[in-house]
Amino acid sequence: MFGKKNIIIMEWKKKWVTQPGLMLITIVIWSIFIGLCIQAGAILFTLIYSLFNPIVAQNLYEGLNLSALMEQDIRHYIGLLSLIVAITGLKAYIFYLMIRIFLKINLTHPFSKEVSKLISKIGQVTVEIALFIIFTNAYVKWLSKREFDLPAMGEYMGGAFEYFLMGIIIYAISKVFKRGLEIQSENELTV
Repeated sequence: MFGKKNIIIMEWKKKWVTQPGLMLITIVIWSIFIGLCIQAGAILFTLIYSLFNPIVAQNLYEGLNLSALMEQDIRHYIGLLSLIVAITGLKAYIFYLMIRIFLKINLTHPFSKEVSKLISKIGQVTVEIALFIIFTNAYVKWLSKREFDLPAMGEYMGGAFEYFLMGIIIYAISKVFKRGLEIQSENELTV
């Protein structure tokens, strides 16, 4: 057990020496990942806590006030907050996948099957976020038409087009990366 831990520590030290730029980027990605996990966890916690103490619904997270929606219909309150938690959780998952990429990538042989799969997965999750945002926007509009009292939720509802476009671009990059993997494999066979 201690041997495996020492090997991992040695690999990290080697990466810091050989690829310090990638390791610094990894630290930034870790901080964003932790921030998104805290945000998703805080919203989920306050959602559950507000079910027992309705006053909490007045300030769920950074001033988000859905107390009027909670008073009107608790099912829609739970549904809307569940969608917001899902969107934030998926955003955190993207950064988790990015962490895995930066820990696996090696600049001397950058193309690997695992990194290619991770890049493809990021593209897929990014498109899923776009679809969740579109669905959540439609749900909020549907609630508004039925005269449910909702505050402005631009921070949680915006960016569907950007995520969709980013997902398509990342998917294209994953295809280029896959082709690079094939070329790298062919070069290793000819040498």
